Amino acid sequence: MEEENKHISDLLIRYVNGLYTRNDIETLRKLASSITERAELESEMDRVWSEAQDLPQSDSHNHLLYKKEAQDLLDKTRKRERRISLSTFIKYAASIAIIVSIGFGAKLYLNHSAKQHASASDHLLTEISVNHGEHKQVTLPDGTVVHLNAGTVMRYPTEFTSDIRLVEMEGEAFFNVMRDEGKPFIVRTRQADVKVLGTSFNVKAYQEDELIAVSVRTGKVEVDMPESVMRLLPNEQVIVNNANGEILKKNEDAQKVTAWLQGGLYFNRTPISSVIHDLERMYNQEIVLDPNVVFDDYIYGEHDNKSLEAVLNAIQYSTGIRYRTEGNRIVLYKTSY
Repeated sequence: MEEENKHISDLLIRYVNGLYTRNDIETLRKLASSITERAELESEMDRVWSEAQDLPQSDSHNHLLYKKEAQDLLDKTRKRERRISLSTFIKYAASIAIIVSIGFGAKLYLNHSAKQHASASDHLLTEISVNHGEHKQVTLPDGTVVHLNAGTVMRYPTEFTSDIRLVEMEGEAFFNVMRDEGKPFIVRTRQADVKVLGTSFNVKAYQEDELIAVSVRTGKVEVDMPESVMRLLPNEQVIVNNANGEILKKNEDAQKVTAWLQGGLYFNRTPISSVIHDLERMYNQEIVLDPNVVFDDYIYGEHDNKSLEAVLNAIQYSTGIRYRTEGNRIVLYKTSY
């Protein structure tokens, strides 16, 4: 149930930000027309609304209007016995999502009315996904070139018609952004927004990874997170630990970070769990850790177009972590001496 409610919340936030696909719209239609699902939806919205009351609020006049509109819609919807229409649902959802997003610090990108978003269903997104073992290159409508690593999903509009250029991604991508002083380029991930005007940078934000990282090759980058804002220059990197919330800003060679563009790998105090995910995505091979062993190892090293076996042998040499094949998967283990 918790996962399902999270899915609903993600849909609402994506819609209000204009980051939705045809599949998202169809899911919203089904939610709006189903009595059973509507009960779950209203329950989730009640929870979100309640939490929003305790969040830091925007001082903008628009925020107060959104708050009043959302409360009115909440009261009206509770009184209705019949199914709600998609348009009413969207307006309600947009109002709630705006308030929550502003409370969490996404204020720069949500200063549009719910009505404007509700009428924008014709501006659907293109969704690109990359299989394990593959890379893709995409040129966006503004001329920005994006290289997508294995296991990445990215959504972007067919045209950048608003005052920002907003894309959404989960995974890893290198962006070479076409400069436009009047229209900032924003990469939205689950954990942070990355804002630039014209620059090149790498974003690594896989849902399954312990760490997320933003690294700058050229230009300046602003990373907007719930608890802080970081500004990065060339060869600087910010790392966020999803497990404990720690944030680290450091110097890091962007050329090494983007070794994956040429089929390479680069590890610099990378948790073994994240290394395994990198190897699985790159080589399209299932790899697991022996559940009877504690793995608290950090991995270092550079690998240029090497085979999986060569990389595993290098890890074994430096850490003592061994590997064996069991059916179609590889198991990492340790031996006691």
